[in-house]
Amino acid sequence: MEETSGNENLIDNLIKLGLNPETHIKNETAVLATKDRYANSKYVIASLSDSIYFLAYDSGRSYPFTGLYASVDLPVEAEYKVYKRSWFDKFIFFNRKKVGIDYIDDKLTISSSNWIPKKELNAESVDLFLRINKKGNPYSLIVQNDYLPMIHMFKGKKIIGLETKTWLYKKEDLKILLESGNILLQKIKNKL
Repeated sequence: MEETSGNENLIDNLIKLGLNPETHIKNETAVLATKDRYANSKYVIASLSDSIYFLAYDSGRSYPFTGLYASVDLPVEAEYKVYKRSWFDKFIFFNRKKVGIDYIDDKLTISSSNWIPKKELNAESVDLFLRINKKGNPYSLIVQNDYLPMIHMFKGKKIIGLETKTWLYKKEDLKILLESGNILLQKIKNKL
């Protein structure tokens, strides 16, 4: 019996979950001789709706990531990353922001150069974000300009994403991301 790759498992499980994934592979040769001189960047994308997309990306040279993404209308200066607070975050002060609501500030770390996401985050969305994080993979919420330029529908736009630094392919992990992540992004987009 042949062993299937994480990429094949991902595609099979996305199809089982009712999505129509597309795979893109790009072969690249590094200019300078490195350990990874020949690398295949690949990504799998699937549309959940006309505004929310699933993406699993691996550059072949750095860490992979998987998430749900959508374009969002926010000012240019609105860029931040939100993740579940840990004890180590007490020692990080650089670019850390607070929204002024103790419940949110005690549970999340918000990293931004100048934007405080007061409108985007509320107790309900924070609870959902924390529940998603408890189910296995550590996720972060990202808002960034032109974050995924390799995806033509996102090129030049501000993107909001729920992302983990892992190549997800197991059906249970994908189901959590697709169901709960979709709800979270819809709630945040509806607040804007």
